[in-house]
Amino acid sequence: MDAPSPTTILILARQPETAQHWAQVLAGPETTVWQAMPEAAHPRPDLIVTDRAEIGIREAGDPAVVRIGDDGPGDARLPADCAPRELRLACQLLVQIVRLRRRERQAAEIQRKLSVQALTDPLTGLPNRRAWDATLQERAAAPANSRGQLCLAILDLDRFKQINDIHGHAIGDEVLRATAQAVYDNLRQDDFVARLGGDEFGLLLWVPDEEVAAAVIERVRASLPARFARTVLPQLTASAGYRLAECNGTASPLPSPESLYTAADASLREAKRRGRNRTLGPGVRDSS
Repeated sequence: MDAPSPTTILILARQPETAQHWAQVLAGPETTVWQAMPEAAHPRPDLIVTDRAEIGIREAGDPAVVRIGDDGPGDARLPADCAPRELRLACQLLVQIVRLRRRERQAAEIQRKLSVQALTDPLTGLPNRRAWDATLQERAAAPANSRGQLCLAILDLDRFKQINDIHGHAIGDEVLRATAQAVYDNLRQDDFVARLGGDEFGLLLWVPDEEVAAAVIERVRASLPARFARTVLPQLTASAGYRLAECNGTASPLPSPESLYTAADASLREAKRRGRNRTLGPGVRDSS
């Protein structure tokens, strides 16, 4: 285990003589004492020892404050005539609490970052299949509301395997990143997009009707060639299939996620069979 870093104490006293006295009491081989806040101080002090009413230095409970006297809040409070030993003991106790708080915050931040990484596709930066499954379950379980009907769409690049086979995976990755950015840029605020795997992307939309759903998905799909023009493969196209959840205006749950996905996937496969570079929806409607 790493040895603890030296304790840093900032003294904010009303009188210079008081600050000098506290500094002498707290000085030691493992303690750095500041009698004023240095410019761009790093790291932040572990403790503040003060008799001022306002100190204006604390952020998120860090550092802790040893309050001398009764004027203002503090994590530990000592009388104005406290003995040097009392001051040292209070500081020793509080610095351990401060370091524990910091370790807890660091652990929480690491956990947050790991949680984000677990739900993010590392290549495109979009949500991944795990995030897609969770969001689809959540939206499919929601009752009908003012946002309209849930539309699930699947977008797939045409002949993507040939890109990897002929041009290599580096070019394929460039195409996938361009696709992800183009799709993301053409969606609305409440729309959700994820990379489902390979060159397949999933979209979840709240729409008032099928006409709007078809228009949004086709706009996204049709935007790809312009984005691909910036890559080494400007002729790429994509196909899309979608399905709307039946909505009867009641509070009943929407159809199962599996049934929505299966129906949209069937429309996508039919779009591929019909020659690719098109959008197909319910009833095998061609939006190309």
